[in-house]
Amino acid sequence: MLRTIQLKFSSWVLYLIALNPLVVSGILGGLAALSMPPLHYWFILPLAFSGFLILLENEDSLKKIFWLGWVFGFGYFLGSLYWLGNAPRTLEMWYAVPFAAVGLPIGLAFFPAFVSLATCWAVKSPIARVFAFVAFWSIGEWLRGHILTGLPWNLIGYTWDIWMLQTTSVIGIYGLSLLTVLSACIFATRHKGWYMSVILGICILSFWGNYRVTQSSKDAVKDLGVNLRIVQASIPQQTKWLAEHFQENLERYIALSHLEAEKPLAAVIWPESSVTVVVEKSPPLISLLASAAPIGGMILFGAPREVNGLLHTSLLALNSQGNMVGVYDKSHLVPFGEYMPLRSLITLKKLTYGDQDYTPGSGVITLPLPGLPSVSPLICYEAIFPHAVVDEKNRPFWMLNITNDAWYGHSAGPYQHLQIVRVRAIEEGMPLIRAANNGISAVIDSYGRILYRLELDEIGFIDFSLPKRLEYVTLYAQWGELIFVSMVLVLLIMAYTYRSRQMKKSKI
Repeated sequence: MLRTIQLKFSSWVLYLIALNPLVVSGILGGLAALSMPPLHYWFILPLAFSGFLILLENEDSLKKIFWLGWVFGFGYFLGSLYWLGNAPRTLEMWYAVPFAAVGLPIGLAFFPAFVSLATCWAVKSPIARVFAFVAFWSIGEWLRGHILTGLPWNLIGYTWDIWMLQTTSVIGIYGLSLLTVLSACIFATRHKGWYMSVILGICILSFWGNYRVTQSSKDAVKDLGVNLRIVQASIPQQTKWLAEHFQENLERYIALSHLEAEKPLAAVIWPESSVTVVVEKSPPLISLLASAAPIGGMILFGAPREVNGLLHTSLLALNSQGNMVGVYDKSHLVPFGEYMPLRSLITLKKLTYGDQDYTPGSGVITLPLPGLPSVSPLICYEAIFPHAVVDEKNRPFWMLNITNDAWYGHSAGPYQHLQIVRVRAIEEGMPLIRAANNGISAVIDSYGRILYRLELDEIGFIDFSLPKRLEYVTLYAQWGELIFVSMVLVLLIMAYTYRSRQMKKSKI
């Protein structure tokens, strides 16, 4: 039966190839985008990746192979990152919408293009091609997460739900993406034992993930006895930075902070840029903000901060007496959003308000706060970078991600962002608390389970007890990408081995 499915699948792809290989490649890339949140159509990946590899088999020209890979990548990134066009649109910067929505996919598509070129240049046999392709694709994803400040958004492994995501505690998201693409090439291997191996492997990993969540997570349901509140005021992006709306917006945050809690609160958490002016310059504003803090506790909020003429986007901790007890300056800034690369050459305005570029902070830190367990602050997309969210030499007890996803509009963006940060909780084995301006705010435990959440544009708050971190350090937190690198090397060795066997057979 599986052999019949294989033949029918190959025939179907070959029929489409006869129509237009480039169009088919773009369609397959677009289909792969459906695997990302909020749809999670992981079952479509074998169609997309196996179909794409069969496309490559029927091309001998390296130029055509390169452009097939580019078109596949363009279809994938355009389909999964279309919402980037909403960021300049909220500021009525219409000239920048095509660049954000289409320009970035154009650039990112070169990663799959070079992957395709390397794959077909290196090997010819089907099984060797699959191993080489998965290895090079995985290397491409890692490079995408590091080159030019990096953008590891929508790695293929993010398609899975909570059970399969548990493997990231061992191999990280890059390792899970490798296994996902490897299984998605199921129809392109032409190997009889491959089908059952893939199915069995997915079942084993899912079973282990389910066991880890349901049977081995008793410590994760415990908490530290520290009660916190997330405030989500859902301020529209169009009015967020306008001076005439400043008082109105601030009063909404304060009103939500003052609502009665069932248990005494240690802190109230507001999202990124919830305060849009430099706080230190206004003592009356400091007093007003301090009034929003619980008695004997503190308020954590996002605001710009000026130091020696340099502007930072920051997380500030203010106690109920009006004393600043903690500060973190965002270190991984968004290109074009918080600063303009090559400022001397590019005269365009950055997407965030104001003419001055933000300056990065010193890097990830473990922030001690009076009355609270130490925390790793992460502002906006700082939480998307694997193995770069906590100080591993001075591990905190929790991670705090404050963000303003109002830029994304009503799109897949906020759901993708939530999925990405919950994986950081699994990788590091510690809870992640997420405060977003208009959603999705969430409390995520050390196994990546979303305990509480506020949806898009929902106005409200979440009162919760801070979950415990795991009593052990996960293998991924200890070893980082070492296992992932080993997996890539194994695939390359297997590709070389199968290629050598194929060459020997052809000489006989």
